[in-house]
Amino acid sequence: MKEVSMSQRDTQGKKDKGRFSSKRKTEAVLRLLRGEDLDTLSRELGVTAACLSRWREEFLAGGEAGLKSRTADGREQQIRELQAKVGELTMDLEASREAVSPQGGAPFGPEEVELMSRACSISTGKPFGVVRLCREWGIPRSTVYAHRHSGAQPAQPPARRGPGTVQGDAELIAAIKTTIQSSPFTGEGHRKVWARLRQQGIRTGKPRVLRLMRDAGLLAPQRPGRDHGPWVHDGTIVTEALDLMWATDATSTWLPGSGQATVFAVIDHCTNECLGLHAARPGTRFEALEPLRQAVRRVFGGFHEGITRGLALRHDHGSQYVSDAFQDEVRFLGMVSSPAFVYAPEGNGVVERFFRTLKEQFLWCHGARTLEQLNEQLQQWRHRYNEQWLIQRHGHRSPAEVRRAFQATTAAA
Repeated sequence: MKEVSMSQRDTQGKKDKGRFSSKRKTEAVLRLLRGEDLDTLSRELGVTAACLSRWREEFLAGGEAGLKSRTADGREQQIRELQAKVGELTMDLEASREAVSPQGGAPFGPEEVELMSRACSISTGKPFGVVRLCREWGIPRSTVYAHRHSGAQPAQPPARRGPGTVQGDAELIAAIKTTIQSSPFTGEGHRKVWARLRQQGIRTGKPRVLRLMRDAGLLAPQRPGRDHGPWVHDGTIVTEALDLMWATDATSTWLPGSGQATVFAVIDHCTNECLGLHAARPGTRFEALEPLRQAVRRVFGGFHEGITRGLALRHDHGSQYVSDAFQDEVRFLGMVSSPAFVYAPEGNGVVERFFRTLKEQFLWCHGARTLEQLNEQLQQWRHRYNEQWLIQRHGHRSPAEVRRAFQATTAAA
């Protein structure tokens, strides 16, 4: 059956929008009790599956309560509200403790020391000097002096040492250029070029590939990194097995025929595999559920209550992801919500790194003009990424290869 996204469904049935009366809720519940598919009915009515399931439970509970002779005790509802309030206060306290953790780190380097050492203090009129700045900023003076002398001496061109190789430099550069041109992706560095050469049967070292690509001007431009402090990368968010944690997030792109569109994605933290990808205008909380539905059906082969029990979902604090509709659907499917720390995108770094690849390889250079064309091209690119993109921490294998290897190991055990 062909799936219809929520944006397409809203266009087809604008007359059904609005609040649901008790009569419409009853009709929807009766359709569920007659055996209609939960996911199909959810897409048709524009209501989350969790909300439909809750209506069904309230409908059955109301019928059961109507058959009782004793009225319900109001204290139970008050106890549930107090328990929810205690849980919210506990989460606020934990988030406050994480927000005040020390960051540390030295933001300055030898260039800043050289520049600031010649500046004069406003109060004393004397220059700061290298010794004082190195002591206050925690930078070794030897590093500053070495940087000073390295700029005064002319750089010597590197020369290769050791015995001769099977391929000369000219032959290897030609093979490198052919590999770069035949790759389905752009901007790959020397490590992935080295891995693709090995797949072609050309054995050489990574340092040599780096040297030749640097001399020939074939390296992709890079932005210099910065010191984030020790607390940002403490621990790890990468899992050691399949489908223990997924990540979701949103980015945007521009369509000449429609305007700005929001792109949602779901990524597995173990394999870096893209399990769901969807573009919409506007990017509402209901559209944020679409890639999650794709991922659940693709991995678990169905869509019903509790099907993903034990799976954690990492997300940020965007309005779509903290909404009641999104959180209800996550709980309905059996997932555990795992929000990243506020103002710490490193906590959701797996999907953030995927978005960098998606932007560089597709979103910044696609030719789609409408939302339908964009979604069609996104699904084609998702398949190409899963099958051909090389992940260094997996031994330069693609995400699909890693999943198949995990599944083969599990089946053999």
